[in-house]
Amino acid sequence: MNGLKAFVALQARLYQFLAHQDEATLQAIASGTVQLKVSAPDEAQAPFDARPHEEAKASRGLMPSDDPLQVAQDLGRLSEHERRAYLNAAGMSVAGLKRVAKFMGLTRYSNLNRTNLVDRLATHGTDHEVDEVKAAPTSATPPEKRLDVDVAAIATRLRETETEEEGTAYLHAEHLDRESLLAVAAELQLTRVNRLSQTELEKRVLKQAIGARRKFAGLRKW
Repeated sequence: MNGLKAFVALQARLYQFLAHQDEATLQAIASGTVQLKVSAPDEAQAPFDARPHEEAKASRGLMPSDDPLQVAQDLGRLSEHERRAYLNAAGMSVAGLKRVAKFMGLTRYSNLNRTNLVDRLATHGTDHEVDEVKAAPTSATPPEKRLDVDVAAIATRLRETETEEEGTAYLHAEHLDRESLLAVAAELQLTRVNRLSQTELEKRVLKQAIGARRKFAGLRKW
């Protein structure tokens, strides 16, 4: 009889405890994510593990999933702190975390251990990640700068060439980049050349320049 009374009293205490918990905590208890433990009355501890309880609250009521795609979608709604809580509560393997990283569009994660994977997933797309990118060392090599070219002089020189081979040799000797070549094309009054490849652009420039010279020479003879 005393055993039955003790059992009933224990049940009452349990129901009283559960009645004070939020929905996320109850779901975490039911799924096994949060485990209750018994402690002595004089111990300054809660009657259950407080860390998973805080993690369950931190995840905005989201139940940790073992499906990498679902985890990736859930993490997109959470802050960095909430992501860490979610991932710790989910307890996924390294392989599972790598699949989450793939779904989230991360790169260079294949050699990371579990701790670093959690860090990458928690900070991906957050202000923390942006700060890390800004703090990353940049290449010491200064961007290549090109001296200004005399576009008009180049166009004039091309008009004086006799053959495309001669014009090609001249252009290659000038080492013109695409922007400079486009400027020469504009000087020769060529249009709709922005989408041409470098080789095609050179051919159009030479054809325009040599054609203009021959046309001018024919007019003079006439």
